[in-house]
Amino acid sequence: MKSFLISKEQIARVIGAAAADEVSRRFNRHFDFLTIASWSAQTPLGKGGIALSDEEIAACAARAALSFGLAPDFLLDKPAKHIADWAGVISEAIIAKQTEFTFKSAVRDEQNAAHSHPADEVYQDAAAAANILYGRRRLLSFVAPHSLLGFVLTILTPNLQRIESVDARGMTPEALSKKLTYGDVLIATPTLWRYMMREKLTAPDNNMAVSFGEPMTQELAAEMRKAGFGVLRELYGSTETGLIGWRDAPGEPFMLFDHWRCDAKKLFRISPDGVEKETDAADFLEWAGERSFRLAGRRDGAVQIGAVNVIPDDVALRLSGHPRVAQCAVRVGRRGDGVDRLIAHVVLKKEYQPDERTAREIDAWCRTTLRQQERPRIFHFEESIPAI
Repeated sequence: MKSFLISKEQIARVIGAAAADEVSRRFNRHFDFLTIASWSAQTPLGKGGIALSDEEIAACAARAALSFGLAPDFLLDKPAKHIADWAGVISEAIIAKQTEFTFKSAVRDEQNAAHSHPADEVYQDAAAAANILYGRRRLLSFVAPHSLLGFVLTILTPNLQRIESVDARGMTPEALSKKLTYGDVLIATPTLWRYMMREKLTAPDNNMAVSFGEPMTQELAAEMRKAGFGVLRELYGSTETGLIGWRDAPGEPFMLFDHWRCDAKKLFRISPDGVEKETDAADFLEWAGERSFRLAGRRDGAVQIGAVNVIPDDVALRLSGHPRVAQCAVRVGRRGDGVDRLIAHVVLKKEYQPDERTAREIDAWCRTTLRQQERPRIFHFEESIPAI
């Protein structure tokens, strides 16, 4: 049963990543990637560590408890100075009983962000991932473990395989090149893979690269193969549905995992107890066969910016609420290196001019109001919204 145990250290990793996400969502307070990666079980929750306020501690405690299927007030009467204190209490609770996990999607609406899944279905996803990663000697991860796919791939899957899991988020590409050894698998989003390719990451023989969270391009896949990653796996799924499919190359269709089936172009998940339930994927699916499909656009209009789902129309609506803005439309543009970014087309109210002062004020407003991935990187001041 060891394969099904989640260690206190792993729980602490999830709590730290979830805390960073929670204070970003609720309090618009952001930590850089390396700071979050440096947090461990011994990191203080208050002064000298994450420096959470009383209100932030309450929010993060509720998030930590919910993540492991516990009541949101489970930790509130349990004093804690370090992440390890919460991790220890949660560990004891889930050893006694573990029925579900809860994860938050990247949508901004907090009322609809949380999605709970039966624990046996989350482990079912991990078993499916373990099958296609079989034979790896060690797993290294460049992604945070608090999302559903991050948790499944970086915590549960190596546990099921009985292999070492290394949190590589704090490593530079140079250090990571030295750390990788024969037979490893490295997990990252395409945005992080682009960064590592720019920084000349190299891999020894028989290394596997795994990506998820946003579409992989053929150009990026080619760079990764040249860097030494002889085997590529791209996974498809979401916080709402769990892990659905996989493929070896961007030009190929995705293949359904065994616990899914298609019937009359409808998607059904087969739970471990044999019960089937119809499920809508986050994207429209074009079926290439009974068990293979291609993605045909998001159902909710979201795009992936740095592996985070962003809805351009929602960003435009909020930008339209700025006191100097009359109308706004937000589009997605792709840089030459394949990275998507948001472009805002802004019509100002008549009393304001498209000068540097206005541009700075709107940009400052975006920095304090929008999440990092939601902030437009380019602003075009227009007389009317262009038809694009």
